Amino acid sequence: MPFTILVPAAISLRNVHEIIFYGTCISALLALAFFAPHHGARWFGKVERWLARAAQHRGLAICGVALVALALAVGMALTIRIPLPMVDDEFSYLLAADTFTHGRLANPPSPLWKHFETFHVIHQPSYASKYPPGQGLLLAVGQFIAHPIVGVWLTTALACAAIAWMLMAWIPARWGLLGGLLATVHPEVLVWSQRYWGGSLGLAGGALALGGFRRLVEKPCTRDATLMTAGMAVVVMCRPYEGGVITLILLAALAILLGIRKGLQPQIALPIVIGLGITGAWNGYYNWRVTGSPVRMPYQVHSAAYMAAPIFVWQKPPPLPTYNHADLHDFFTGWEYRGYARQQSIGGLATGLLERTWRLIRSESRLWFLSISLVALPFALRRDRWMRRALWIWIIFTAALLQVNWTFFHYAAPVFALFFVVVIQSMRHLRLWRWRGKRVGLFLARGSVVLCAASPLQTWRNLAWQYPDPWWTQRDQIIQRVREDGGKHLIVVRYPPKIATEPGFRDWTRNLADLENPEIVWARDMGSTENRPLLEHYKGRHAWLLDVNPSEVRLAPYPN
Repeated sequence: MPFTILVPAAISLRNVHEIIFYGTCISALLALAFFAPHHGARWFGKVERWLARAAQHRGLAICGVALVALALAVGMALTIRIPLPMVDDEFSYLLAADTFTHGRLANPPSPLWKHFETFHVIHQPSYASKYPPGQGLLLAVGQFIAHPIVGVWLTTALACAAIAWMLMAWIPARWGLLGGLLATVHPEVLVWSQRYWGGSLGLAGGALALGGFRRLVEKPCTRDATLMTAGMAVVVMCRPYEGGVITLILLAALAILLGIRKGLQPQIALPIVIGLGITGAWNGYYNWRVTGSPVRMPYQVHSAAYMAAPIFVWQKPPPLPTYNHADLHDFFTGWEYRGYARQQSIGGLATGLLERTWRLIRSESRLWFLSISLVALPFALRRDRWMRRALWIWIIFTAALLQVNWTFFHYAAPVFALFFVVVIQSMRHLRLWRWRGKRVGLFLARGSVVLCAASPLQTWRNLAWQYPDPWWTQRDQIIQRVREDGGKHLIVVRYPPKIATEPGFRDWTRNLADLENPEIVWARDMGSTENRPLLEHYKGRHAWLLDVNPSEVRLAPYPN
């Protein structure tokens, strides 16, 4: 990738404080490595021996990683606040979770559904999230326990434990334990632990699949085939395209490395066939309940109803849908379509591919201090064939992922665990580097791990700055205002033209699974004539009109 592209992209992510912080730490680390590399050697030796002893009890070590991840996720939330949904996707996943906790896979469509349209939700033939059920199911588990975010915390702990388990197959156990602990402090993992839109579930599934794959190549057995299949099933249930890609990659690699005859041994083939068969049947049943067809996903229904741009960069645009609301039209034909249109020329496609590839690499490498070890990557690749295989899996998966118009890092979660394989193995080679007889590489490796311990503080600061979110503050004030009157309420939201083109636009029309009985129902304004059936349907409620403008939000009783 050209240096002129990488540098501005990297600098744009860091504010001045971060540049000073990271620059100071790295400068101090380099100075100590070259001029005082024996500093702290005794202490480091004790810690490494403790890790080696702990890794001998693999089950307990993996559980320990899960507890550390859970403690960090819960502690971060309790010291800032219980996370609030920030983006449209999160509200859609929370709708799915609420639907599942009501004992349904989908909700009946409302006869007034046009008043309730919002992003990432379908209303015909049922009222449901457009997304696959995986993330919604884990949020439903959390909602059943106490709060949807509990499901995210538990999945984060599972993901970090799965990474440690996976790494213990790719590298020695003590290094696998270290990698699992480093995963708990990775900024992306910490951010995912405070968001409702996924990442941790795909990471957990991908780690299970990769760990099972690595073990099956060494020693085929039913347990590892089952765990690999479970991981693939999890990824397919939360992200079908990416899950399908990693499944095909691993199955093809397994067939090549084991040979077709050996790969079809019953202890390998039966768990895979049965597990993927059950996964396919479940997904088909879910699709049938939501869309009426076992082979038509909710995402496809949503795309046909709303999206002006295709999913993949090489597809032609679909017929332009008919929109009932201007903000939906402006969003889907504006920002979303522009991302596709920019990539329809050769130059635009090349730029888009470079930008999205860099976004993936940048996000994986956000544990900046750990990434110091990548200077030894060429040596690791040259001496370790499994490193080369890990890199090929990442390259093939990324090439498939870049076919999608919009590439966000949580889409790449199924192969994120490979980052820790690459960086930890590179660290092992870095430790061997000497300069004028001094063990400079050893100190760099040890020091970078110590500095990684500061990452949660930086992530905590970045998350803390997001609260209080102005939109949520306004929404809470409105909720408190209408509650003062008691009873139940209908809030009709009216937008001015072109508001969806304004920075930071949020859709206020957010409801959960039950549109009849909640304390507050949010609906879209469609003019006095079309609002009349809505007001009649909810005639027992206090009716309000909410005017949303970029400069102000004004609530008043709905005019008679």
